[in-house]
Amino acid sequence: MSLLRQIPPTSYTLQNILISMSTIVLSVSSLMFTTVIVLPLSIARVLIPRRIKANALSSRCDTNTRNQRKVVLIIGASRGIGYGVVREYAVETGTTIIAVSKTMENLKGMATELGPTNARLILKNLDISGSPGEIAQTVKQLDEECGPITHLYAISGISNHLDDKRPWNLDVSVEMISVNVTGIVTVVLATFDRMKARKFGTICIVGSAAGLFNPANMITYASTKAFINTFASSLRILALEHNVEVITVTPGFIDTRMTSRMRGQGSTVPAFEFASAQEMARQMKKGVEGGGTGVIGWPTRQAIMMYALRGLNPICEDLGRLVSYVARVAGNKTT
Repeated sequence: MSLLRQIPPTSYTLQNILISMSTIVLSVSSLMFTTVIVLPLSIARVLIPRRIKANALSSRCDTNTRNQRKVVLIIGASRGIGYGVVREYAVETGTTIIAVSKTMENLKGMATELGPTNARLILKNLDISGSPGEIAQTVKQLDEECGPITHLYAISGISNHLDDKRPWNLDVSVEMISVNVTGIVTVVLATFDRMKARKFGTICIVGSAAGLFNPANMITYASTKAFINTFASSLRILALEHNVEVITVTPGFIDTRMTSRMRGQGSTVPAFEFASAQEMARQMKKGVEGGGTGVIGWPTRQAIMMYALRGLNPICEDLGRLVSYVARVAGNKTT
């Protein structure tokens, strides 16, 4: 392809300059609003006595729900971040954890590794790449038999990093969409419908920093996570009138089975950048239980960088995707 043809025309370049100028104006306005309005409110929240905070928290629900113990549904609980969330809640006496994964064998292995727990642990296998109707029915049954569900952690996700020999193609893309998008959305909306009727509940949806900005070779995986990031953030606003809280999680480089394979496939990201899955889970629980946090981006330095990259104009965004692809940030494999 001719290099000359890749040089942007003047009209397109000027448009990109105006986009960058507008981004600067909006960023400064955002900075001023957050600093002048939101920061003082955040400081004031710290100074409020605990008793008043507790009363404010309990006012989210009616008397019957207020006395309800936690029932935590975790989708993708057998390993990685999901297992970390199980561990975070396992120490709580009176809490019920519904740990869900594709295979019962993996769940039993997780439970064996976890050992005795203060919380009640229920294992349930569910393949969220299956029929949306069957998935929704399973969620309904779990809510009726083990619930009512007070917390949902929607964590499951797949990538073809796990299979070195499997190339990126239509089948791979459809499979990722069926799990990362259709399956997660089905679980979330099936749970949300029941929480909405009760006027209480908390939903934590795991997207990815890759959904904010990504090397070109993370084409399908990052696209599915971009969908989830947007879906979760929009649902958060729509759920407000129903007294249901929705939190978006955008993990950066976390030390999981998937990122381990990515490193084995030539990722140039230094090993020290891959943070603990357990610490990610702790940050998630802290944000969920504390309230007031719309997006949990962690590790913080990575989240800051990825959100900053959203301010690039289209020319620089394309260049960034190319550079990160050539640099093999996500390894040699196309996902």
